[in-house]
Amino acid sequence: MVANDRLVIFVSFTAIIATRLLAKELVLCSDVRQPFEGKSLLTDSGYQSTMSTKILSCDFEIFGIVQGVFFRKYTQKQAATLGVRGWCMNTKDDTVKGQLEGEEKPFNEMKYWLQTKGSPSSRIDKAVFSVPKEVTSYSFKDFSIRR
Repeated sequence: MVANDRLVIFVSFTAIIATRLLAKELVLCSDVRQPFEGKSLLTDSGYQSTMSTKILSCDFEIFGIVQGVFFRKYTQKQAATLGVRGWCMNTKDDTVKGQLEGEEKPFNEMKYWLQTKGSPSSRIDKAVFSVPKEVTSYSFKDFSIRR
């Protein structure tokens, strides 16, 4: 009976090792990913999508009390928090304009933040955005303030 228990433990242990090795091979070999229909084993915690995510880009201009109230600094901080890239700057017309780039969800969250929140002392009267366009790669490495 003890020999049978050892055999079961050995076989179970071998199966665990083989499964982990196979999972690591799936990560390294892109040809093996195809049967999983857009999914690949990227972490031990489960599947993560390998489908490419859309990167959206648009220009914006914010009207209201947006100069002299740290609007650009708060915008940069919010963009960094969301992982959105681009830039913003003050204009001679007392507005703030700029450009956004990001994946769809954070991109839309940033647009909403620009329309409704801004810096604590700002007052947003109007936010104008160009029609978002899909881009193949990022143009900016982060979100910066232009002067």
